Order: sequence, then structure tokens, then C-alpha cells
Amino acid sequence: MTELEISIGGRIFSVACDNEEQEKVKEAAALINEEADSIQSQLGRLPESKMLLLSALMIADRLVDLECESKAFKEKSEDLVDLKNKNRDLERHRNSLQSDYKKLESLVEKMVAKLEMVSKLSDKKSDIFLTDENSTQQIETDQPKLF
Repeated sequence: MTELEISIGGRIFSVACDNEEQEKVKEAAALINEEADSIQSQLGRLPESKMLLLSALMIADRLVDLECESKAFKEKSEDLVDLKNKNRDLERHRNSLQSDYKKLESLVEKMVAKLEMVSKLSDKKSDIFLTDENSTQQIETDQPKLF
């Protein structure tokens, strides 16, 4: 462990920390010092304990705000993941519907082709029936004559 001197509110404090934690401790001390300077500029010189307490409370207040924002972002992130999953499901459903639509379209085309073929056959039979002289005579003779 290393002894590290930090300055907070114009006062020097000695803190023990591991070598790899020194930068982090310096950053934390700078944050506390910033709060202490702000408090002292507003309220004047305070006793050390009160200055440190108010600095800690101000930093804790900011931490609580950040945690609330973080929670809100996490919830929004979860909502986005849910929306992505729903979107993926909808895309799969849409692709399935498109596939079904293509199959139905193909079946309808086949049915139309068969109906056209049946219609042509029916037209041919009609033409044959109308042009057949025997059929025409038979129709005429089967009809009762009124005059």
C-alpha cells in the first residue's frame, strides 16, 4: 500500500491505497474537492466535518440521480429489446404470409387456366351443337307449332 496525499477544501489528507487504485482515488478526491470548493464559496469556511459531510451529501445526491437515470435507461433498453423481438416475430409472420400469398396466387392462376380450358371446351361444344343440322332439325321438330 502507498500513502497518497489528497487536497479537499484546502485541507491535506493522507490516504492509504494500492498502487493500481491511486488514479481512481485521485479522481474521487478531485470530485469531493470540487464539491467542497462549491460549498465553501456559497457558505464560507466551514468546520472540516461539516464540509466533508455536505460534500458527501452533494455527491450522493448526484449518484442517486444517475442511478435513477440508469434505471430509466435500462428499462428503455429492455423495451427496445422487446420491440426488436416483436419486430423480428412480425417479420417472420410477414414472410410466412407472403409465402402463403404466393402459393394462393399460383393456385388461382391454375384454377383460372382450367376454367379457361373448360370455357373453351364448352364454347366448342356449343358451336358443334349449333352447327349440327340434325340437332337443329331435332330442335325445330321437338317444338310444338302454334300456327
